[in-house]
Order: sequence, then C-alpha cells, then structure tokens
Amino acid sequence: MELIGLIGNLKTHEMERKAKEEKILLKKKLLAFKSTLTVSDDEDDDQEDDEDLSLLVKNIRRMFNKANFNNQKKW
Repeated sequence: MELIGLIGNLKTHEMERKAKEEKILLKKKLLAFKSTLTVSDDEDDDQEDDEDLSLLVKNIRRMFNKANFNNQKKW
C-alpha cells in the first residue's frame, strides 16, 4: 500500500471515529437540578433535617450490613 493511500485511510478512520464520539455525546442525557438558597429562621427545620439525615444514614448502614452478611460464606 502506498504511503498516500495509508494516510488517506488513517484520516478517514479518524473522521469516522470523531463522528461516532460526537453522536454518543449528543445521545447522553444530562440531568441538572436547580438549586435555590433559602434562609430559615427556625432552628426546628434544621433539627428535623438532621434527624432525617441521620435516619437515612442508619437505614443505609443496615441495608449494607445485611447485604454483606448474606454474601459471607458459611462454614
């Protein structure tokens, strides 16, 4: 194969690859959430949020421990 033909094939391959990558990027769906700052004067709201967060963390730990316990080999 001649050098010019090889270079042409390489350029064609790179262009096709770049086109595929661009299609993939366009197909990806981006998800974004809008955030707003809120100022709350009530400390009760903050305490409730902390309690909710601690309950969530506790439940996740339980689920994780159950999953690890079930995957252990029994003697």
